[in-house]
Amino acid sequence: MFAVGQHLRFSEWLQLELDRRGWSQSDCARSANLNRAVINKLLNGKSKPQPSTLAAIARAFKLPIETAYRAAGLLPPNSDGDETTEELIYIFKSIQSPQRKVTAIMLLKALVTEEESERGGDGRGKR
Repeated sequence: MFAVGQHLRFSEWLQLELDRRGWSQSDCARSANLNRAVINKLLNGKSKPQPSTLAAIARAFKLPIETAYRAAGLLPPNSDGDETTEELIYIFKSIQSPQRKVTAIMLLKALVTEEESERGGDGRGKR
């Protein structure tokens, strides 16, 4: 029964990721270099995701492979419960150019400053 629960959780996660991107099953299969039938069986709970399939899907979604493994129940939940941070680190590490990394940091700092202004604080003493 435990495997079935994890299995269904993966199909729900996969559907959410497809919806987030506006992708069809064919789009996902093409991006992951998988057969569309594989994606269909995963979505319908007719097959269990294999490690190679999880790796292909993670690459297609540009997500850390750990995210796909967690969705499949093959890794425990993220200890801090924040997969967004994990995704951010994965994306940041994939940037090759040092200048683009500096730009990414500047953009994030600008967003923090903007949020602090919206909350009415100047951000001092909060770090």
